[in-house]
Amino acid sequence: MVNRVLIRLKVVQLLYSYMLSRSEFKVETPIETSSPDRRYSYEAYAELLLLLLELSGYKVLANRTTPPQILAAISGARFADTKVARFLAANDDVRAIIANYGERIVAFDNAIPEVVAKLKAIPAYRALSKIKANEVTPSDEIDFWKSAILAIAKLPSVGEALRSNANFTNRGLDMGTKMLVETLKTYSDTRNLLSTCKKDLQRSLDQAYDLYHWLLWLPVEIIRANEARMEANANKYLPTEEDLHPDRRFVESKLIESIACHEGMQHYITSKGINWTDDISLIPRLLDLVMQSEYYKEYMATPGAKSIEDELILWRKLMKHIILPSEDLSECLENRSIFWNDDVEVMSSFMLKTMRQLADDPNHSLMPEFKDEEDAEFGIKLFNSAVTHREEYRALIDEFINVKRWDSERVALMDVIILITALAEAIDFPNIPLSVTTNEYVEIANWYSTARSGSFINGILATITDKLRKEGRIIKKFN
Repeated sequence: MVNRVLIRLKVVQLLYSYMLSRSEFKVETPIETSSPDRRYSYEAYAELLLLLLELSGYKVLANRTTPPQILAAISGARFADTKVARFLAANDDVRAIIANYGERIVAFDNAIPEVVAKLKAIPAYRALSKIKANEVTPSDEIDFWKSAILAIAKLPSVGEALRSNANFTNRGLDMGTKMLVETLKTYSDTRNLLSTCKKDLQRSLDQAYDLYHWLLWLPVEIIRANEARMEANANKYLPTEEDLHPDRRFVESKLIESIACHEGMQHYITSKGINWTDDISLIPRLLDLVMQSEYYKEYMATPGAKSIEDELILWRKLMKHIILPSEDLSECLENRSIFWNDDVEVMSSFMLKTMRQLADDPNHSLMPEFKDEEDAEFGIKLFNSAVTHREEYRALIDEFINVKRWDSERVALMDVIILITALAEAIDFPNIPLSVTTNEYVEIANWYSTARSGSFINGILATITDKLRKEGRIIKKFN
């Protein structure tokens, strides 16, 4: 079973990968060139970007009182407050553009009514208007703004405002318009990355469930290898008495036979394929380790028939202390899946639990991939929440890091990712106790980050959730 402990860990890993790889917008920077067209293209790019922000309701000049005709024109428009504008305004390169070119927005005041009327008439606006307000995604807004910029740049009133720049050239305007459209298009790369991360998350969870079956089948392969070795010894040219009459109590295991013959296991092997013998040396090496172990020697030295409970005790010891810690197995798991060595501790615990269940009842069902539908959806919902609110949660984290006199720039990125994921769970999953959330992410921090990360995560999370509880955003208490 893929449980929430493993799901949380995988969400943190994928969010870390996403945060390292993403590039929300590829914002252009000033161009060093002797070409007037190229030089002006950046200024046109900057001014059209400022106009996009102003049309979205973002005040480019914070201390400026927005003219009434602009407020009246924009009021009620579906583009009056878009996520895309907020994402752009949070970009450091865009903030630099605002600082350097912000005063130019005043030149567009008289053009705003005509611009808004034009935008409401384009097909992209009608398409945007058909989507329910609470269902509009950034990609929907991007599609609108790509069409909007092309329409805006052709308007006479906008052209007049742009020409008030002494460096204006027609070719430079055309180049700058295309540059801004390309900046908006780069967001699709992030969407593709996000989609890939979600697919990787589901794939890694599915492969963890595969690992559960592979580990459960491993004793079967080891037993069969031992039986094949016995048969080879019996067929030697000069077999010994021991070769001809070996002690078969290890290979004639009722517990392992119940795994080999289990209907669910057979179905999984048929549909997915499990074949440890692809690595021709792994199983013999593991068998040697087993037979050289004190657990095996003690088991075989004890006289009498073996009960299924005896077999269970032996295999639990062999798996925990001999097979799972083996470097041979670790290398094999790494070669089969990049996820498996991270998953083996959790999935081996479920494999051993299943062996216990089969010892009590050979027909007991194997574990499902998820306990229920809620667990099946938990990973994607948690990842979506963390990605969607990452800027908001990062701002909260920075606020309390600064209060505690930590240098926010020197806090490990992994710690930030862990905190963002923990906050997403604390806020968006009201049925999960805060104590559970906190303990789980402190453990993840202790395992994957620095030596001080656990106590840091614990302290910051307690402080932030206390603030959120006072604000009524969460009702759970921190224990």
